[in-house]
Amino acid sequence: MSHLVTQPPPVESLFELVVRTRETSKAFPLEPGQVASVGRGEENLIRLDCPSVSRLHLQLHPRAELVEVEDLGSSNGTLLIRSATVRQGAGDPEQEKLVPHQRWPLQVGDALRVGPVLISLQHKRRSSPVAPPSNRGVGGGGPRVLIDPAVKSAYDLIARAAATDISVLILGETGAGKEAMAETVHQRSPRRDGPFLLLNCAALSETLLESELFGHEKGAFTGAHASKAGLLESTAGGTVFLDEVGELSLGTQAKLLRVLEERMVLRVGATKPRRIDVRFVTATNRDLAREVKAGRFRGDLYYRISGIVVRIPPLRDRPCEIEPLARHFLTEFCGQLGQPAPELTAPAITALHAYDWPGNVRELKNVMERAVLLAGTGPIIREYVLPEPALYGDSHDGSDRHVFDEADMLEPEESTLLIRRPKEFSAPAQSGIAALPSDDERERFIRALELCGGNQTRAAQMLGVSRRTLINRLDRWKLPRPQKR
Repeated sequence: MSHLVTQPPPVESLFELVVRTRETSKAFPLEPGQVASVGRGEENLIRLDCPSVSRLHLQLHPRAELVEVEDLGSSNGTLLIRSATVRQGAGDPEQEKLVPHQRWPLQVGDALRVGPVLISLQHKRRSSPVAPPSNRGVGGGGPRVLIDPAVKSAYDLIARAAATDISVLILGETGAGKEAMAETVHQRSPRRDGPFLLLNCAALSETLLESELFGHEKGAFTGAHASKAGLLESTAGGTVFLDEVGELSLGTQAKLLRVLEERMVLRVGATKPRRIDVRFVTATNRDLAREVKAGRFRGDLYYRISGIVVRIPPLRDRPCEIEPLARHFLTEFCGQLGQPAPELTAPAITALHAYDWPGNVRELKNVMERAVLLAGTGPIIREYVLPEPALYGDSHDGSDRHVFDEADMLEPEESTLLIRRPKEFSAPAQSGIAALPSDDERERFIRALELCGGNQTRAAQMLGVSRRTLINRLDRWKLPRPQKR
């Protein structure tokens, strides 16, 4: 949702919502006095395109130092997960279903379950997207973790390129760390004291490009009551990072090419162009050379942006960075919540290494933040609080890789966020489940169902899997689904 990048809230905003799905995590700043709506409809600030989410699901009412949530009578309801820190060190997060049309106060660290999505409240991290980013490493910018030789080589090249104004094109899969590398270019350059503007090209429409990036003059269109400088003008002396540049339409590419060549912008409704002083860094997960041959990307624009081309390897090709990154994200997120970071157990680390991370570093960050929410304030994170993609690795099919399944949403009273607590595993261990060989999965599932009297939700929690995974296994083994006793 690019308007969140191009139209930041005022600096007095104290809170933001972080919306986490399996692959993505997006922050939505909350402005005091302005209601933020969540739902499936296009009119919502936070739009969740999921059939288990109502068109108008809930609203958030931010004030100067307080945020309240109100369920709008949604079909499947909203689950409030209280941070354990709010309850003065209780071991597991408290959960309750919101009563529709009543406002409930939220505190930092609380989370909401809306369909298959987790929405958490935290302190606002940035006052403006065009503000200079904080240094991530020693010496003026750098990645969170720098261990892999290929990544080190890429950053050495970036450091040399940053001292000049040569154009930089960063290639890599989604979530691999292209934004961190772009920030490094900015921080290592003579423009480090200027603003850093991130633009998601996949969300740039023709209208947005002209009115927001280039600005407009008074009276240029209905509602233009005053002249407004565009974002490119406002980033004078800084760096503009065009992420996913391969997603631009050909028409938008032509307009961008003129800006790159002339360093001039023409405001909407103006007759005279204005000079801009910015550096452009671009990134994409596409093969632009192939896109040029296919006619989907302009060759002249490609040659303009590819002065230096740097590739970031995917996370699965740099396994030495998985554990350090996981620990970093735990420390970072727990610092925002005001609680000590838990430790990773050896089985949890093994589970992290067994997964191929198609969402790369961004997905790992989401997994660790979600694990903190699910584990409460316990001193350690065990493998059974990790989402199933990380827990099972890539040896299972995609149907078992999602913690929140739409079928789970159809039974909101029985469905939980799979908060797998140690106390739920201690009893079965004495009853014979833990004693079974780890590869005897079928027998473990049958034994768990027997111990739970056929209660599939309880058996799934005992096994550390989702209810949908348990059902999939029963279907695969052609076992009848038992009835509760």
